[in-house]
Parts: sequence; structure tokens; C-alpha cells
Amino acid sequence: MPRMPPKLILRWVALIAGVALVVGAAGAGFLHALDWVTRCCHDHPWLLFSLPFLGLLMVWVYADPAQAASGGVKALIAQIRTPSATLPASMAPAIVGTTLLSHLGGASVGREGTALQMGGALADQFSRWLTLDEDEHRTLLLCGVSAGFAAVFGTPIAAAAFAIEFVRLRSWAIIPCLACAFLADLVGRKLFHAAHADYRLPLPAELSLGGLGTAIALGLGCGLVARSYLFLHRRNSAARSLPNPYARILFGGVMFVALVYVGNLRDFTGLGLHVIADSFFEPSWPTFFVLKFMLTFLCVSYGFRGGEVTPLFFVGATLGSAAAAMLALPLPICAALGFVGVFAGAGAVPLACTVMACELFGDSISAYALVTCAISWLVAGRKGLYDEA
Repeated sequence: MPRMPPKLILRWVALIAGVALVVGAAGAGFLHALDWVTRCCHDHPWLLFSLPFLGLLMVWVYADPAQAASGGVKALIAQIRTPSATLPASMAPAIVGTTLLSHLGGASVGREGTALQMGGALADQFSRWLTLDEDEHRTLLLCGVSAGFAAVFGTPIAAAAFAIEFVRLRSWAIIPCLACAFLADLVGRKLFHAAHADYRLPLPAELSLGGLGTAIALGLGCGLVARSYLFLHRRNSAARSLPNPYARILFGGVMFVALVYVGNLRDFTGLGLHVIADSFFEPSWPTFFVLKFMLTFLCVSYGFRGGEVTPLFFVGATLGSAAAAMLALPLPICAALGFVGVFAGAGAVPLACTVMACELFGDSISAYALVTCAISWLVAGRKGLYDEA
């Protein structure tokens, strides 16, 4: 194996450091802004009724000033697979701004779409001043995606695994991705005071046959939920019935507001982090995961920006929590397995979700998480949201 020239090593050290600093700072800024708009939405309930109009503003952003960035995650994945021209500089501010607008109005959307596009687009701007071959350009993009995911979710190892797994690549880039993810997470936490939820389990998950049976059962349940979500996602009935994006998001926003207001479903708006946290300590009602599933699909399919990962964490955690009474493992462990299980199937990223379980909940859950995530992935069909991009 040929040795890398010292100049090339120094260039990549500088690139990794630069991407980690820029994306880590941007990720921390986004988290602070997201926390602020979430509190605004909570403190001023009338903001829910502004969601349809905020949706119209989002569509306008991508139709006019940020039209070049309208491809979103699809454009990012295409660029990683076949690097060509640099991603538009407007992609990062457009997705950050529209995600904040979604959460200001209480839309049930996530933040992974923001993390991926923000990280990938910011990293890709470095390629404007450098001459990179296709493999180097791809590695730079994957480093940006890893840094964005790590800065927003606080799970650097899972971030690097996700960056490789979600585009279905086998690459040595896992090494620079890990370095970039750890640095971006460190920058966000230490320099810009980004805070992440602490989900550490109060007790270790000891291996047993009953425990493995629970992991299998939860894998089946999470896989069926993920498969249902993917089935609805692939039908894309909202876009077919309302091809005009302004009419589509206005109609979807009005439907969401009506459901939340009439059904008193405020707890199911936004990320729902407080409900996720509660699911680890007391059993969730069986209706919780169904309601969040429905509201998330409504928002995403009608055009609200942000993604769906955290809402799917909500769906999985409350599913596991509700099912714990019938299973052999303690409630916190069932909620933790559900937390990663649904997204493992929906995103077709079982390895990244297994690693995430270890980072969030502790290493003792690793065997159970691997079983749950693998079964969920198989039941969901092995192709996920990013295979449609």
C-alpha cells in the first residue's frame, strides 16, 4: 500500500478540522435556535394557527431565493454518489430556516434532514477552493454529513456509521468521518454549549433468553411500523392529489392544525422530546405511537421541512414503553429498543442505529439493540427512506 504524501496528509487534517469547526458551530447554533422556537411555540399556543402560512413561506423560499437548493436530501445523496458541481451555498441556510419555521408552528417533523443537508452543503463549499478527485470529493461530503449528524444528535460514532450506511457505500472514508464527527461534536458541546438529552439507562441490560425474546418481539413490531410508514411514503398520495406545492402545504397545514386543536394533541407537535423522556419512566398509552405516526406522516408528506427521524424515535420509544408490560425486559430497556428499532427499519440503517443505542443508552444494550434493529430492517423490507431519494 503506497504511503500518503505529507502534503496530502496535512491537507486532509486541515480539511477535517475546518469542516468540524464550521459544521459543529452551525449545528450548535441550529440547536439553540430550535430550542428557542420550540419554547416560543409552547409559550404562545396561538402560533399553531400560523403553521399553514409558515408553510406557504417555506414553499416560496424553495421556489425563489433558494431554488437551487430545492433538491434537498435527494440532491445531497446524488452528489455523494457521483460528485460533480458544488452543492449550492443556499442549501444550508434554506434548510435551517425552513426547519425552524416548521417547529415554530408546531409541525411534527424532525431535524435529521437539516443535519445532513447543512453538514454536506457546508463541507462542500471547501471544494470551491481545492482541486479534488472524485473519491476525495465524496469523502469531503461524507465528512460533512457525519459532522452535521454528530453536532445535532451528539452521537459521533453513529454519525460516521450513518454517513456510510445511508448512501450504501463501502469506503475507507469511515476513518475521516469518525474524526470529523468527534471533532464537530466536541466543538458543539465545548465551544458553543450545545446540549443533548441524557438517555442513559438506570440499570444494565443483562442478557437472558427472555430478553432476547423481547428484542425479537420488539424488532417485529418496529419493523411492521416502519414498513407501514414506508408503504405510505412510497404511495406519495399527497403529491399526486395536490401537485401544486402551495396548495399542498396549505391543505396539509390546515389539516394538522385542525387535528391538533380538536383532539388536544399538543404533546404530539414538534419533536416531542418530553414525551420520549417520560416513556422511559412510565408506560405510554398505546395510542401515543399511532398519533405521532399519523401526524408526522401528514407533515412530511405535505411538504414541511426538517425530516422524520426524531418523530420516529418518539414512535418507537412509546411503542416499546406501551408494550413493556407484556415483555420480559424492564420498561426503560423496551423503550430504548423501540427508540432505535423503528428508525433502523424505516431508514434501513440497522448498524448505525445499533451503534446509536450503545452511545445513548450504554454498551450493555448492544446485543439486544443489534437483534431488534436487524429484525426491524428485515421486516421493513431492507430498503428505506433514503433508497427512495
